[in-house]
Amino acid sequence: MMRKAILTLCVLMAASVAVHAQTPVKLGHIDRQALMLMLPERAAAEKKMQDFAKTLDDRLKAMTAEYQTKLAAAQARADSMTNTERDVATRELQDLQQRISDAQDKAKDDLSKQENELLAPMVDRTNKAIKEVGDENHFTYIFDSSTGMVLYSDGGTDIMPLVKTKLGIQ
Repeated sequence: MMRKAILTLCVLMAASVAVHAQTPVKLGHIDRQALMLMLPERAAAEKKMQDFAKTLDDRLKAMTAEYQTKLAAAQARADSMTNTERDVATRELQDLQQRISDAQDKAKDDLSKQENELLAPMVDRTNKAIKEVGDENHFTYIFDSSTGMVLYSDGGTDIMPLVKTKLGIQ
């Protein structure tokens, strides 16, 4: 019984390979990074990112200014401070340094999330257009030439014009 199932599976696989061998392979390539830069909504997304980055940077600058002010005040009073006052000032400065460091890490994470959030609709839109162009033009594979993943290419077909047309980009 098992032998018959394996034999049937082998025959089906061989038939499948024979059918695929008769189908011509059509390859295409596109520079996805260039396509993303051409999207009309890209400029608005970049502006939003820059504005968001500036807001985060302003917050970090304010925290750094507060740290500098407290440090200067502590240094100015250092000679007249008791050990307890000095310890309290040192702890406050260390706590503020830690908050600044945490805020920098959080800002990096927030910027990354913001970028992903703004780029996701563009990536989805280009994915859909590339898939539609692939289906309509009977491509077997389409490679992203901007990632360097193509190890060998004997020309192929650059589908950038087709996808730009699909997206309504000139």
